[in-house]
Amino acid sequence: MAIISTLISETSLSSLLYKAFVFLTTYYVIHLLSQFLKPKDPKAVPLVPSWIPFFGNAIEFGKNPIEFLQTCQKKYGDVFTFRLLNKRITACLGPDGNQFVFNAKQEVASAAAAYNHMTKYVFGNDIVFDTAHSIFMEQKRMIKGGLNIETFRKDVPLIIEECDAFFDQLEPQGEMDLYKMFGTLIIYTASRTLLGPEIRQALDSGVSELYYDLDQGFRPINFMFPNLPLPSYRRRDEAREKLARIYADIIQKRRQSGRSESDLLQTLIEARYKDGSAVPDAQICGILTAALFGGQHTSSTTASWALLELAQRPDILQALRQEMITQCGSLEVDFTYDHLERLTLLEHVVKETLRLHPPIFNMMRRVVAPTCVFSGREIPQGDYLLAAPGVTQLDPHYFHQPTVWDPYRWSQLKDPVHQLEQGEDANADYGFGVVGISSKSPFLPFGAGRHRCIGEKFGYLQLKTIIGTFVKRFDVEPLTHTVPKPDYTSMVVIPENSHIRYRARKQ
Repeated sequence: MAIISTLISETSLSSLLYKAFVFLTTYYVIHLLSQFLKPKDPKAVPLVPSWIPFFGNAIEFGKNPIEFLQTCQKKYGDVFTFRLLNKRITACLGPDGNQFVFNAKQEVASAAAAYNHMTKYVFGNDIVFDTAHSIFMEQKRMIKGGLNIETFRKDVPLIIEECDAFFDQLEPQGEMDLYKMFGTLIIYTASRTLLGPEIRQALDSGVSELYYDLDQGFRPINFMFPNLPLPSYRRRDEAREKLARIYADIIQKRRQSGRSESDLLQTLIEARYKDGSAVPDAQICGILTAALFGGQHTSSTTASWALLELAQRPDILQALRQEMITQCGSLEVDFTYDHLERLTLLEHVVKETLRLHPPIFNMMRRVVAPTCVFSGREIPQGDYLLAAPGVTQLDPHYFHQPTVWDPYRWSQLKDPVHQLEQGEDANADYGFGVVGISSKSPFLPFGAGRHRCIGEKFGYLQLKTIIGTFVKRFDVEPLTHTVPKPDYTSMVVIPENSHIRYRARKQ
């Protein structure tokens, strides 16, 4: 009987495996045929074939998204659809694609519909994308009100003070991980200038660890699956709640003290919505977190890429120091806001780094209208629209030798991009001031339209001050003969290896 039972069991198992094999094979064949045998509709967006069901084009895109988009652009043109797991992404490339996505009306394609499922778990409720669009624009207006020249003049010495204190702790020479180092320094300087001295002091008592846990909510997996039962998700939620309590205590003490500071915290405490109501403390907490996270990764990444490029170009490194001597008098003089305004090569180093190594190479919206049309193609509701300034910034139609890091291109003005006319939408005001740049530009490291980053001027100020101070104090050498390749596994494009050799310069 035992032998018979065994035979029956093995037969059942074999039958089950056979049926599973037939099912999977049939499903795979149907998956392929559905892509290649579907009648072509001239109004439909071309679909990039995917060989693996469910995953779609995620593997190809994940390895090198810029290369994937460039390859598809050559084959399908400026508009095509591909799949990332459970999401359909329709790429709208080129300057026209940038303009279409960034200027899309709220009732047609929404940034909130694209991102709120991820950001609300990091920033909290009733701010940024988790509120009415008109309220979000008011919140941006409040933040921008605290980012003015008068405040910037006060910020520069604070940033230098943080840099000097941080650099003084380094060994005279050795190797350093630029991304790790700048990641810490950017948080210190942003907290000191934007969030206020109380929050900066809190960083030394464990708050930086909370920022790290919260930061783990900004990864590709969080975009695809915003709320999984995993430890990192739990730590994200706990960190947000703890930070909210710390911020609330700081806000209450600031109110009770009657002390006024020239920082974003003070701006938000004094700000009023159009209906005259004050900003609730819970919203202030979320806005402060959003303000910090809005620039922390992008700035630390940009600073890292800039130093990696400068390590390969000692001639430009020396030219930067000579510019500082010419404009500031000597390398021993601390920068002022006016000094930084005159350091054009330093600004162009930052600008060229943002062109070649954009921290965020694409932005998305989600189609909420029944359909929308780009370049004669109908895009259905539910698709994610993808604009990729990182692709146009590498397009030889707009930049000569686009893969070469050349800060002088921004002073010589010989690239085709410099001959383009500024679009009329550069003067648009969505409620937080004139955006200042056309969404049709091939160079959009800070985005465009109603969701353009309002921290651009502060970002340049912070980066120029930090990079300039580092260049004054240290010589650098690369560990390899080429700049490291980009790492596309996180939400921002960091270097695969950001280590360099450094040596303190004699003061």
